[in-house]
Amino acid sequence: MRIGWGIVGCGDIANKRVAPAINEQADSDLIAFFSHTKARAEEFARQHEARRAYDDLDALLADPEIQAVYVASPQGRHCRETIAAAEAGKHVLCEKPMAMTPDECRRMIDACRVNDVCLSVAYYRRFFPKARKMKALLEEGAIGQVVQGNISMLGLWNLKRDDPKYWRVTKEASSGGALADTGSHRLDLLCYFLGEPESVAGFADRLALDVETPDVETLVVRMKGGAHVVSRHTLCTPTWQDDFELFGTKGALLATPWDGDELTVVVGSQRETLTLPKHPNVHFPLIDDFAGKISRGERPEFDGADGLQASRIIEGCYASARTGQIVRV
Repeated sequence: MRIGWGIVGCGDIANKRVAPAINEQADSDLIAFFSHTKARAEEFARQHEARRAYDDLDALLADPEIQAVYVASPQGRHCRETIAAAEAGKHVLCEKPMAMTPDECRRMIDACRVNDVCLSVAYYRRFFPKARKMKALLEEGAIGQVVQGNISMLGLWNLKRDDPKYWRVTKEASSGGALADTGSHRLDLLCYFLGEPESVAGFADRLALDVETPDVETLVVRMKGGAHVVSRHTLCTPTWQDDFELFGTKGALLATPWDGDELTVVVGSQRETLTLPKHPNVHFPLIDDFAGKISRGERPEFDGADGLQASRIIEGCYASARTGQIVRV
């Protein structure tokens, strides 16, 4: 069975990664784009050799050649567009973070379950060879019991109001600052490696930038397995940092910078650095798993319940920041 795709939203990710990955995937056909601006949908369709362009979402969802939808729109639209696609009988691969709140995530999961369609979230970093190696090492107990972790995602996002990406720092379209945006990938990895979160204590403030979202976010997550993880995120620091480190009773896994290809494994006094290159299009393994599995009548490797976990932590951080309390998530 071949999978016809519709892409909802015509932004950078759809243009640079998603559409090329769909066109490369052996079981997939790129059928249509949707944008509220018809000319933009037509431009993307021409560029990526899709057959049609829509400015009416219902029309795209009624297209009989489309079996799967990639929701590439701003976060504030994820819930309603995913539910609409599910009710139209389409499988859904949704951009991250999954939705504005965990309740919205659960509504998406329920809609896809009731309509017997698959739902996954575009946490493509789970497919990095580095992530797979870390998962295997953790499962075999290479560094013992994980007791602590460190995540740092620091950078400068001084977006101007006329920037096409400014929606990423608005309350209407985004559930938070760097924590909810790029940070959600790291929190998803944390749950991939260590399981579900239990509780969160956090701070979220706007200290330096003229934006609607926080520009500095700091939290401590206690995982159900007991590990403590400190996670730091900024939009206002020109000193860039991308750390992901796990420390156990026998050693450590040091994946810094996370988006690089190197992984350092420390066991006792032994230290080894591995080089694990990514696919040139980091979205391709995600698309390949989703479309390939569905074409064979199987379920994708990760589902909506996996995507929900990072959103639980994000909401917990903001609830803790508002109340000054530790929040169970």
